[in-house]
Amino acid sequence: MTSYTKYKTTKGSFWRFQIFVGRDETGKRIVKQRRGFATKKEAQLAAIKLKTELQNNSFIGNETITFNKVYELWFENYKLTTKESTWSTTERNFENHILPIFGSYPICKITPLQCQKAVNNWFSKPLRNYKRFLNDITRVFDYAVHLKIVKDNPTTAVIRPRPSQQTGKRKDEKDFYYTKNELSTFLECLYDMDDFQAYAFFRTLSFTGMRKGELLALTWQDIDFRDYQISINKTQSNGHDNTLIVQSPKTRASYRNIFIDPKTMKILQEWQTKQKIELHQLGFNSFSDEQLVFASEKNQMHNPNKPRTWMIRCTDQYNLRHIPVHGFRHTYATLAIQGGMAPKELQKQLGHSDIKTTLDIYTAVTDNQMQNIPAQFTAFVDF
Repeated sequence: MTSYTKYKTTKGSFWRFQIFVGRDETGKRIVKQRRGFATKKEAQLAAIKLKTELQNNSFIGNETITFNKVYELWFENYKLTTKESTWSTTERNFENHILPIFGSYPICKITPLQCQKAVNNWFSKPLRNYKRFLNDITRVFDYAVHLKIVKDNPTTAVIRPRPSQQTGKRKDEKDFYYTKNELSTFLECLYDMDDFQAYAFFRTLSFTGMRKGELLALTWQDIDFRDYQISINKTQSNGHDNTLIVQSPKTRASYRNIFIDPKTMKILQEWQTKQKIELHQLGFNSFSDEQLVFASEKNQMHNPNKPRTWMIRCTDQYNLRHIPVHGFRHTYATLAIQGGMAPKELQKQLGHSDIKTTLDIYTAVTDNQMQNIPAQFTAFVDF
């Protein structure tokens, strides 16, 4: 809707126009106006030109809406669609890496070049999660397009740097898991340190392929001592403000029953007995089925860094090679493959939702075994 008005000043008579272009996110009317035209015809032509410019340049009247404002609107809805551990991580990513760059900018004025520079900066630092940051801002722009706050998403023009080109020392694949002999040595050393809880934790981690968070949230009622099975139905996660929470597993495929060998089960039974004695001495009753398998001296969930503390103490004391705690899951997968476990069986044991994830590990291991093929072949044909 456009209105035209004639007005007078000390310099003479002029025309002005007003265009109602919509309402902002609070419902307030947005009006554009221009003045100083000598004739009504000039005002009408200028109004037509302005309408065209507004329709072709993002969306009307949104020059004052910042990226931060749209992020807040998007995030309120995003929280309703994901687990607390997921949205709290996303929130930290925005607060630490994204909002300092884009937060105060009017969202309709952010250009593809600005987005590209931000991604290149994250990549060059180097930040491993640069692709996730890009995906996060893409979601906000998509939401802005949906709300008709902007016309286009500038991130569609961004060229994603290749991870292989990122600077910094890249670890070799073998840095992420132990060989059979290394695992045996590590567990023997850990046992000698006289911390049976730590020993039982890493023995279970190594011989089941469980995720660290799954094991830290495990309760005794999840263990079937008769049939040698463990039910995976929850996991430890970081919630809002870095509080520890227990929530459903990572994916639907993560809900699973896994089988465990007799020796590991015996170690868990021995730990259960020791735990009852230790916690009783500290004033806790640990006879509940909901008792955590691995608990602190306050009978609470361990901090997720506790396994790393156990491990560093052992590797430093015995001068052993150090791998990430998650590497014990990779160790299980590697040794299972070398022992002949089929990819589909391994997928189920690990709780991978996509067989490709399992096959990527399988391929990496079998590629390392390729060097044995000539000897195996000649030993078979024998001429």
